[in-house]
Amino acid sequence: MKTYSTMIYSLFFLLAVACQTKPSTKGGAEATERRAEEKEEGGALEIFQSQLEALGAELGTVELKHLSEGIQAVGFIRVHNQHKAAVTSLFGGRIQHILVAPGDIVKKGQVLASVVNPQLIVMQEEYLTLVNALALTKLERSRQEELVEGNAGALKNFQQVETQLKQQQVRIASLERQLALAGINVDQLTPEKIKDRISITAPASGTVSQLQTELGANADAGAVLANIVDNDQVDLDLYIYEKDLSRVKVGQEVEFSLSNDADRKGKAVVDRVGSSFEGENKAVAVHARITGDRKGYIDGMGVTALLGTETSLVAAVPNAAIVDKDGNSYVFALLDTATLEQGGKREVRYLLERKQVKKGTSAMGFTQVTSIDPLQEKSRVVISGAIFLQGKLDGGNAHGH
Repeated sequence: MKTYSTMIYSLFFLLAVACQTKPSTKGGAEATERRAEEKEEGGALEIFQSQLEALGAELGTVELKHLSEGIQAVGFIRVHNQHKAAVTSLFGGRIQHILVAPGDIVKKGQVLASVVNPQLIVMQEEYLTLVNALALTKLERSRQEELVEGNAGALKNFQQVETQLKQQQVRIASLERQLALAGINVDQLTPEKIKDRISITAPASGTVSQLQTELGANADAGAVLANIVDNDQVDLDLYIYEKDLSRVKVGQEVEFSLSNDADRKGKAVVDRVGSSFEGENKAVAVHARITGDRKGYIDGMGVTALLGTETSLVAAVPNAAIVDKDGNSYVFALLDTATLEQGGKREVRYLLERKQVKKGTSAMGFTQVTSIDPLQEKSRVVISGAIFLQGKLDGGNAHGH
């Protein structure tokens, strides 16, 4: 009986312990979840390297940048007309060869195409015939001159031959010039070397931007067959509104970036300020000379620019590092890193915390930031994709609630 009582007592003891342990485990899980929610609500976020890359986010630092309180402007990369050329033929004909394509770089005088023109054959025939006739006319002139001097010939005959000689000389000189324009050297012209085609050459060095003909097409004299642009001579045409015009000066420094590629930045200097408004938008054209590398810039590219007036050294981050929420601005700062097991492999885990900042001057893709929450000058922060991290943080909060 005593043994039976002991067994009953032991059973009740084990049940009591089990009942006490189960609520304790549940309470621990809830406490862990509450801590995670509190961490997310406080602006902290745990994220692995692979997740960071998938979101297109990357880490960098708060940098010191020279940001100008300048004049914002838009404009275009331009090659002005003195650095452009139209390829034409002085003689009409049929296009027989095309030796270049759009995008090819050519040198001044380089043959680009050839045109077949039967009239060219006639001009060479006439030239050679006149050269031979001129020799005979010169002999006849000498003979008539001797006759006049000996009173054996009429002065009228001498004058007629003299006139004929001058007409032949004028026509030969004209044909020489025409053939030279067609690229034919008359000093080397013989009946065996008569040509039937004209070589069309580049009037300037540069890049072939357009080709406006094709094989077998008829090319009229003076028609534009191709266009050449010297992209080594690109500069900026900017448009400044009336209210800012008084602040623009020759010699003013300009920072610019391509409208479709903010990472491609360059520098220029204002060298001409227009004196009339362009169109109806009350903007004045300002020309700026690019001072750095011009490679890769093409006529017509859009740019955004900043004409500097006052420059100061400030703490700044890329624009993509800043996220706005509920009327405040934030950046994500790195608090801690650790290497953990994730999906069967070891991976870096980042602990990020959202820090409130105040935005200041913005220029050329960077914005000045003044920290409201503690943020060191060289702090590592997320410099791109911050908006996606904010979305992840918002999603975590929604899930938690």
